[in-house]
Amino acid sequence: MPPEDFQAEFIPSEISRAGSYLVIHEGNFSRVGISSNVYIANHDDKHYLFDSSGDPELMKYLLPLGIVKESLSAVFLTHGHYDHVRGIFSIPEGCTPIFLSEADRGLAENCLGKRELLDVDTGKGILALLGLEIVKTPGHTPGSVCFYSKENRLLISGDTVFSEGFFGRTDLPGGSNGQMMESLSMLSHMEIDAMLPGHGQPILKKASKSVAAALENARIILRV
Repeated sequence: MPPEDFQAEFIPSEISRAGSYLVIHEGNFSRVGISSNVYIANHDDKHYLFDSSGDPELMKYLLPLGIVKESLSAVFLTHGHYDHVRGIFSIPEGCTPIFLSEADRGLAENCLGKRELLDVDTGKGILALLGLEIVKTPGHTPGSVCFYSKENRLLISGDTVFSEGFFGRTDLPGGSNGQMMESLSMLSHMEIDAMLPGHGQPILKKASKSVAAALENARIILRV
């Protein structure tokens, strides 16, 4: 139960399920401006977060869902942009391991300052418990990653690819048109039925069509 002084305005109103994942949609965090979706997996009564939103008070949204710092076993960040990492401020340092590609450490530290961040490759064992593997997809940032379940044909895609044929912008520091094309091309050869993107709505069927459309749009827009 949330503490007595819990502020009602932090109770998330836009929540859904995408397969086995709980989704706190980005609209819940509109008070801070742009923010990512937050995806939550539950395994053996432990919780695992994928991206942490742009709200530095993220834990206040997790508490009414029964997610406390003691049950939060790991946080995996798809990349280091502020709208995906600022929720880390609400997690006591040293309480929960936080995983991020080493290539995006500088981006995250620009927002978070010096913080213990573990390289995402060292989290493979934890991801395996959830049936996930790391797929490195640079382009939006140098260290962008996705998380993929081969068994469920599910992709947690961060800002690499979104629904309706959109893809992450490449004109920010560290972005690369060429790498984005390579990443989208690689994803287009994977079996993906469900996609949980960093922004917008999850797709639970035929998500590979969105990936294919994103690749075609990138060919036209990026001209690589």
